[in-house]
Amino acid sequence: MVEQPLATYYEFLGVRPEASPREIKSAFRKKAKVFHPDTARSDDRSMRLLLEAYRTLSDPQLRRDYDRKLRRTQARSREHPSFEYRTWLLERREDPEYRAKLVMYDLLHDRDDEALEYYETISGDEHTRLTRYFERAEAMDAEFCIAELYEKRGEWRKAYGVYRTLIEMEREKPAFGYFFDVVELQFRRLVLEGICLPDGREEYLDILEEAARIAADPEDSARFLRRKAEILAKAGRGREALAALGEAEILAPKLPGIKPLRRRLEASGSPGGPSPASSLA
Repeated sequence: MVEQPLATYYEFLGVRPEASPREIKSAFRKKAKVFHPDTARSDDRSMRLLLEAYRTLSDPQLRRDYDRKLRRTQARSREHPSFEYRTWLLERREDPEYRAKLVMYDLLHDRDDEALEYYETISGDEHTRLTRYFERAEAMDAEFCIAELYEKRGEWRKAYGVYRTLIEMEREKPAFGYFFDVVELQFRRLVLEGICLPDGREEYLDILEEAARIAADPEDSARFLRRKAEILAKAGRGREALAALGEAEILAPKLPGIKPLRRRLEASGSPGGPSPASSLA
């Protein structure tokens, strides 16, 4: 990474930390004209930094990692050397508000085990576990970190539950902004690749059905239904497989794999019937 001056990438581009991808691209183009080799203010170092800033902030995952590093740096810079903030919080940990603050502090200071320990002691509905104590966007970002930690530990059921809640919360009231694409990607990977259940288990089929229902992206819903159809087809449940394919096809007619599977099922003599209307839009 190009060595960065004191200014953040946002400050260098002249945009807010909440800037949309379009605003970042516009700011990049304006700056590029200033530092271009053909201009009087040509500056190779500034141009390299500009390219690095744009590469980072235009990629949702890189931008999210960068934002987290900024928050860690800012949190540590606010700490007074003579004041042990975590000790102060620990002394008050009987109060769920201070346990929530411990979760946030530990996430920002790479104390993953402690963050999970205190997170699981905060009672209440999943939708309000952290949003009771922090702004919605900040709380939801922390919940996403928790889901990632669960995944790393192989606790896929807990990770799935947190991702599911976050997607439902985002649909109710958007808070993730540019980063929601990454949340959806992680959810999709977990459902299709990270769930440790045999394909034929009814529990996995139920998860695929639920994931298709709550997914924000119709194409993701179709992917989940396609996987369900593939599993049902292998189990000899042709009619159910065709029904799932019919719903997937309504949501994403051009999704690869749907038509070949339909042809195989129809060629094998699986009972068909009209495709059901989808209720997953």
